[in-house]
Amino acid sequence: MGFFSYDPVPDTSPYFLEQFSFPHVVAIGVLLALVCCVIGFRRRLVAWKGERTLRMSVMAFAILCELSLHIFIGVQRGWIEFVTNTIPLDLCAISFWLSVTANITESRSVYDILYFWGWGAAASILFADTHGANWNTWHFYQYFVSHGFTLLTMTWFAAVRGYRPTIRSLLLAVAILFPLSIGIRLLDVSFQTEPWKFNYSFLFEPPNVGTPIAAFGTGWGYYWKFAGLVVAILAIVWLPWGTATAVRAYSRQGKSEKTT
Repeated sequence: MGFFSYDPVPDTSPYFLEQFSFPHVVAIGVLLALVCCVIGFRRRLVAWKGERTLRMSVMAFAILCELSLHIFIGVQRGWIEFVTNTIPLDLCAISFWLSVTANITESRSVYDILYFWGWGAAASILFADTHGANWNTWHFYQYFVSHGFTLLTMTWFAAVRGYRPTIRSLLLAVAILFPLSIGIRLLDVSFQTEPWKFNYSFLFEPPNVGTPIAAFGTGWGYYWKFAGLVVAILAIVWLPWGTATAVRAYSRQGKSEKTT
């Protein structure tokens, strides 16, 4: 198996990536270290004139990595798999291109949606759905660069640029995601025969790696349980910001009452 091969690696192969194996833990550790650096040096990054240049450089590298995925799949696996993998209907792919848009436009509206949807890409890092590709393949690095870029964009705009998700952005993210997921699910259901077999955003069935959603069953029952889990996760990731906002409002109210 070559370094640039995108063929799935069987779990019997010595090159298969085991979940939370040493290479997987190292990749997670590197990404968490970068997140900590962004948060720890946020004040210096705010004042640094090269802040945007750095973001654009990282974005360009991430785009090259993402495009390499589609190029190598097209060359090695044929046009059918090229088409199915190029259509950006996975939540990770959607979040990736939202991250690109956020870096280019610096739009708060884009970030509002990215913050909530991007947690799908962040969670995927833990499950490492690389089709078994280990550290000795380009697929391994491409996967963690693409998903890590989304995680770092979410962190950067919150820590360095001061963007904050609100209850309104939570409701907007859910309101857009729900009909979108229904449409994607219907597309997945429509293409379940060879040579096509869609499972965008894992709305038809769980990924082929061990995840809690494997216990959700099948059919539309699986979808509704999965959708409920997603909404609960979006509410949880909003909770720290909502709590902080409520505490600040309560503190200001207390100060106001003391002055009067």
